[in-house]
Amino acid sequence: MNRVKASFVLPVKNAEKFIEKTIQSMLFQTEKEIEIIAVNDHSQDKSMEIIKKLSVKDPRLKFIDLKNGAGVAVARNLGTKLARGEVILPTDADDPNFSNRVEISIQNLKKRNADILYGNLMRLYKKKGKKKIRHFQNYNARMLKYINIIPHSGASAYYKYVFNKVGGYDENIKVGEDYDFWLKAQELGYKFCSENIPLAQYTMHPGQVTNTNNLEIELLEKNITFIK
Repeated sequence: MNRVKASFVLPVKNAEKFIEKTIQSMLFQTEKEIEIIAVNDHSQDKSMEIIKKLSVKDPRLKFIDLKNGAGVAVARNLGTKLARGEVILPTDADDPNFSNRVEISIQNLKKRNADILYGNLMRLYKKKGKKKIRHFQNYNARMLKYINIIPHSGASAYYKYVFNKVGGYDENIKVGEDYDFWLKAQELGYKFCSENIPLAQYTMHPGQVTNTNNLEIELLEKNITFIK
């Protein structure tokens, strides 16, 4: 069995427009010792068909096909439990990764002697066709208690032992399960580190789960005082 340094965990729900590009972005990482665990959450489009086609071409892509809709937290938990990598990289189906995400994540976790890392995002506004680097807040434990300063789980990485100790993502939370996970990890004393380096693209489009919060987030970023 080939060695796996890092595992991408990829929940998928009706993502046929984005899924192939996102998976390709993971397969073409500069760090090759990776695996991708795609968890199809009962998609009603061609997402599963695309995943199966790509998995034939590259065995590093594995998948779970749920027959009933279970939610993103369930999908993240299933995928992470099966992951063989020491480092876990949560990913969303509509958000491609930059090619050095794994390499930078592993390097910085080791260099900073940290348990959890987060980087920044490049926002893509589909309707406008514009890209913009997200405002970035370096890790601050006090701030994290009150607001999710971590740009997105798709720009984060953590050791699997963190997931095991926290107990996974709360499956009763439909939106924001990642923030709950970070809070629990912080309460347990795990060390966070942050790097203002874009690690993934965040695609802003009408169909995304968090779309209703995007305007509020942008307004907040324009008015918040970021702490160094």
